[in-house]
Amino acid sequence: MSSAGSHVFSLNRDDGVVLRGRIDDPHGQGPIGIFLHGFRSHSNGRKGCALADHAHHHGRAWLAFDLRGHGRSDGSPASLRVSALCADLDAVLARLAPRPVLLAGSSLGGWLAVLAAGRHPDQVRALLLVAPAFNFIQKYFGALPPDELDRWRRRGTRRFNDQYSGDSYLLDYEMVEDAARHDVFGGKISLSCPVVVVHGDHDEVVPLAQSRRFVDEIAPAGELVAVAGGDHRLATGIPQLLAATDRLWSAAFGGVPC
Repeated sequence: MSSAGSHVFSLNRDDGVVLRGRIDDPHGQGPIGIFLHGFRSHSNGRKGCALADHAHHHGRAWLAFDLRGHGRSDGSPASLRVSALCADLDAVLARLAPRPVLLAGSSLGGWLAVLAAGRHPDQVRALLLVAPAFNFIQKYFGALPPDELDRWRRRGTRRFNDQYSGDSYLLDYEMVEDAARHDVFGGKISLSCPVVVVHGDHDEVVPLAQSRRFVDEIAPAGELVAVAGGDHRLATGIPQLLAATDRLWSAAFGGVPC
């Protein structure tokens, strides 16, 4: 990908879904950061915008796109599949190849980033993980009482309430079975690239202990930054995210902007 400048990003997938976002690419070559947002979020949230602005300030190439079924991208929110999200990210990386990449993933995006780093160790050179929600689909949605799971399986879809917005949303049962095939702690992933995990010590959704386990078992050379008082949205952790990005960029790319 060699088109320089800041412009709208779009990528047509084989199934007709169009992924949409924004890319700031001042040089059209060299390393590039990619932001992956969380479940039922989008790339223009507070963390996504702060990271994009920070990259622009330092003259670094940066891409943020909405996952399928989210924000400006096509796709059914109910038909969330980790497999499809991984395939989409693979397509984005292929479009950027051979450029080296820093993946910055928040919550669900952190899960996807780690899976991608395992598949593409030569291209993914650094990881910034923000309260990564590894395995949250099978852990939370799949942990319903057996009778509710069976009812969900038979009906195909189930309605859930969003704890932040108060809205309700539908999810297909098949996503639980699909997610189980992407277990981060299943013993198949070992990371050697620079990794920083930023996680609030008051996270009400994903316990800090899970990130500690991740660093211990999968990224032993990684760094865990615990944000005092930070919840899952980590709105108070922006300074730590930006500082971590600078450290990772320097470690992976020698501090050069492009």
